[in-house]
Amino acid sequence: MSRPEGLTIYIYLRKSRKDIEEERKAADSGASYDTLQRHRDTLLSVAKKERHNIVAIYEEVVSGESVTERPRIQEMLRSVEAGHVDAVLVMDLDRLGRGDMLDQGLLDRAFRYSATKILTPTESYDPSSETWELVFGIKSLVAREELKAITRRMQRGRVASAGEGKSISKIPPYGYIRNEDLILEPDVETAWVVKKMFEMMRDGHGRQIIAQELDRLGIKPPNSKRKTWSPSSITAIIKNEVYLGTIIWGQVKYVKQNGKYQKKKVPRENWTIKENAHDPLVSAELFEAANRAHSGRWRPSTNASKGLKNPLAGILMCAVCGFSMLYQPRPNRPNNAIRCVQPGCKGVQKGSSINIVEDRLLEGIAALVSQLEVQAEVATPNNTDDISYKRLLVDKKTQELSELNNQKSRQHDFLERGIYDIDTFMERQKNLTDRINGVEVEIRNLKSEIQKDDLRNQNIDEYLPKSMTVIEAYQHADIERKNALLKSILEKATYLRKKEWTKQDEFVLQLYPKI
Repeated sequence: MSRPEGLTIYIYLRKSRKDIEEERKAADSGASYDTLQRHRDTLLSVAKKERHNIVAIYEEVVSGESVTERPRIQEMLRSVEAGHVDAVLVMDLDRLGRGDMLDQGLLDRAFRYSATKILTPTESYDPSSETWELVFGIKSLVAREELKAITRRMQRGRVASAGEGKSISKIPPYGYIRNEDLILEPDVETAWVVKKMFEMMRDGHGRQIIAQELDRLGIKPPNSKRKTWSPSSITAIIKNEVYLGTIIWGQVKYVKQNGKYQKKKVPRENWTIKENAHDPLVSAELFEAANRAHSGRWRPSTNASKGLKNPLAGILMCAVCGFSMLYQPRPNRPNNAIRCVQPGCKGVQKGSSINIVEDRLLEGIAALVSQLEVQAEVATPNNTDDISYKRLLVDKKTQELSELNNQKSRQHDFLERGIYDIDTFMERQKNLTDRINGVEVEIRNLKSEIQKDDLRNQNIDEYLPKSMTVIEAYQHADIERKNALLKSILEKATYLRKKEWTKQDEFVLQLYPKI
C-alpha cells in the first residue's frame, strides 16, 4: 500500500528508557549521542520526501510511560482531537505511549475520532483501516473494559451520594445554593421567585403570563444565554420535586446509538429517591395544586378534524427571534391576524393582517420573477465570462501552489546543509505552510463559486417557470394548496414590523427563494 503524501502533520519526539541508557553509555565513553536530534533528522527527511506540511514539532523533555506524566503529548492530543492535522509522524508507534490500558484508550480515541493517521518512517496507520484494529484492537478492548469499570464505580458513587440526600447535578436547581457537603440550601435571592411561580400557577395563571410577570419584575432566567423567561422553564420548575425537599437521581439514561447518545426515560421505580434531603421551598399542598392547575391548562396544539387555516404556515418567520409567526383568527374583525407570540418580542414586534402580508408576499415573488427574467435575458453572457475568469484564476493559483511547494522543499535542503537551524526552519516552514494553506483555501473557494454559478444558471432555468406557475395557480387554490405552492419555491420569509410603525402595511418582508 502506498504511503500518503502532502499531509498536514505534527512531529512527535520522545526518548525511551533504552535511549536514555544509550546516551549515558555514550557519555561515559566520551562519545556524543543525541537521540532526539537523530530522530528529528530522520523524521524531517521523511517529511521532505513525502512533501508533508509540518505544523509543529513536539519534543518530550520528561521521561514517563504514562500520558498523564507527559505534558507535550497531552498538548498534542488536544490539538489532534480538534482535527488540526491529518497525521502525526513518530519514530515508532510505541513512542506515543506504552502505559496502561487507559492510556491506550486515550490514544485510540484521540486518533480514531479525529481520523488522524499515525506515520512512522516505515509504516502508516489509518484509523479507518483494518490495520488499525489489528494494532489497537486487543489493547483498546481491555481499555474500554477498564473505562466501563471506572464508569460503574463512579455511577455507584453518584447513586450513593444521591441516596444520602446530596445534590450532585452540575449546577444547583434554581432557588437553591449548595454547601460544601453538597446539601441544598435556599437561595435568599431566588427562593421567593420559585414560590411565586407555584402560587401564580395555583391561582390559574398560565406559563406565558408567569414568564411575562417575571420579565416585568426584571428577574433573570436560570439560563444565562436567554434574556427572557420561557414557558418551558416554568414547566421544568413546577414539575421538579426538588422543591419538596426531595433529591432524585437516575430519571434518564444515555444510550449510544449510531454513534450518538440518545436520552431515554427510566421508570420511576428505578430512580434513586431521597425525601427530606433538604429544606423545601414549597409545601406539598402548594406543589400538588400548582401541578393540577398546570395539567388542567393543557390543550392539544392542533385539531385533526380541521384543515389548515394559515397559507403561510411553516414559511413566515419572525425576523427578531426566528420563531414561526402565529395565525390568529379574529371573528369580529374583517381580517385575521398574524403575529409573534414569543415573550422577547412583546413590545418589539407588531402583528398585521394576514391578507396584507399574503399580498405583499405574492408581490415579492412577482418581483423576484421579474429580476430572474432580466438575468436570464441579459446577464447570462456576463455570468459566463465571470465563470471563465474564475477558472483562469484557479489555474493561476494552482501554479502558485506548485511554486510554494518547491520553496518548501528548498527549506529542507537549507536545514540539511546547516544554513537554517531548527528554529529558523520551523518559523519559515510555518510561514510557508500558512501561505500554502491560504492558496489552497482560495482555490477551493473559487471552485465552489464556479460550481454555485453553474448551479445558479441551471436553477434560474428551472425556477422561473415554477415561480410563474405558483403566481398563476395561487389565486384559485385552497389553503393547503396555497401553502404547498409557496413551499415549492420558498425556503422561508421573515417578517419585521417595529412598534413605532403605525400603518398596517408598514413592515419588512424578506424572501428566501429556493435557488
